[in-house]
Amino acid sequence: MSVQHGLRKLSEKSTRRDFIKTALAGIGGLVLGGVIGSFISRPSAVVQTVTHTITVTKTPTAQQIKSKKFKAAWIYVGPIGDYGWTYEHDQGRKIVEKVLGSSGLGVISETAYRESVPEDRVSKVIEDFISQGYDIVYTTSFGYMDATNEAAKKHPNKIFAHCSGYKRLAPNIATYFAEAYLAYYLNGIMAGALTKSNKIGYVAAHLIPEVVRHINAFTIGVREVNPKAEVYVVRIGAWYNPPKAREAAEALIAQGVDVLAFTEDSPTVLQIAESYQNKGIKIWSFSHYSDMKRFGKKAMLAGQIVDWGPLYIELTIRAIYALYALENGDEETFRWLWAGFPESTPRDYWWGMREGVFDIAPPRMMHEKAAQKCKLTYDTYENGNLVEYMGCLRRVEEEVIREYVNPILMQAKIPGKNITVLDYVLWRRRQILDGSWDPFTGPIYDNEGRLRIEKGYRASHDMLWNMDWFVEGVAAVQK
Repeated sequence: MSVQHGLRKLSEKSTRRDFIKTALAGIGGLVLGGVIGSFISRPSAVVQTVTHTITVTKTPTAQQIKSKKFKAAWIYVGPIGDYGWTYEHDQGRKIVEKVLGSSGLGVISETAYRESVPEDRVSKVIEDFISQGYDIVYTTSFGYMDATNEAAKKHPNKIFAHCSGYKRLAPNIATYFAEAYLAYYLNGIMAGALTKSNKIGYVAAHLIPEVVRHINAFTIGVREVNPKAEVYVVRIGAWYNPPKAREAAEALIAQGVDVLAFTEDSPTVLQIAESYQNKGIKIWSFSHYSDMKRFGKKAMLAGQIVDWGPLYIELTIRAIYALYALENGDEETFRWLWAGFPESTPRDYWWGMREGVFDIAPPRMMHEKAAQKCKLTYDTYENGNLVEYMGCLRRVEEEVIREYVNPILMQAKIPGKNITVLDYVLWRRRQILDGSWDPFTGPIYDNEGRLRIEKGYRASHDMLWNMDWFVEGVAAVQK
């Protein structure tokens, strides 16, 4: 198979419509201003192209929407107290409640959740929520995919959204994901610059494409600044298992590793690193998914930290109006708002650093500070130009990053360069945000010496989504 398969030329532009601007502003009824501005930052694309206009035939008023008393439910694979994946999904639910619930816009009457739901029980939990009158159901684990699709086919008058999956077998189901690989890449730069042993560890929950993608992006960052460093991976076989995470971290440190990254939903790995720092041994680590700084203030360098709020707000508003359209027989509006959106990948939302849901410091801090300092909101335009707002937003984001990260990043230099680690990271971050750089830019070889991405190409969405090989620099994988 040619290495070009699944790739796109670097000159190709990706475009998405700005939903808040082009959809809700024309539908009417709700004023989307400061109440949303605290939670949503940059627009959905660096480059915006509105290809055509759709006329909405039945425009509901705010009162009509509120009178429907829509209810949204979330189903979680882990406990909400894991301080990782499930904790942050539930923070997103709370933001929806704050912005769209009775204390905000008043278009959601109730939210609910069920935690620690095994895959073989998710169908029953979905049916329980439907029987209780819930209109929108979010399922937040890959293993819930088939059950969610079956429920969507069974209940065509409800809206479903499945996180991290790829099946969309009915027009009323969407898939969505907050992607972290760009943050992992930037954290890899930090790890490569600070390691003294040139041995860096990665505690992996599972070796599915999502985690492999993150390991690879992290390793690319490591090797960009330190080609001698190698990454050692230990798989623990669980998303949430603090004892196994502890065992893996200790084993890696015993092998000489002095920086630890991880994909496991507890702060255990960071706590292990902190325990060594307290003994005077320099072991570094990161926050994962949530702000874990309180668990390892000395050891934490930065993080890959999510804010599901902006994505859940967009999905929920879309779902509300799509449900209203369905009830009123308005198929065109339903297709525009839900079944056929985004146009390039209908009902598949892949958001990340560029959309403001992942970063190396807490995105919520960035959103809240930007709302205070920039005095503008997500849907503020002047002659179609967002330059002034974006400039303010970017400055605020970098202020938050400088306040959040470990001070050593402002002191240590990139090997062989007269630039601090943090300044180098921020330079790369600016390139990521303006679209001029992506870590999966060829030439990229795997750890067996095969060319995977040629020079002049970047990995496509499909290649990233299905990644099952490790890049050069991943020295060992313990399965």
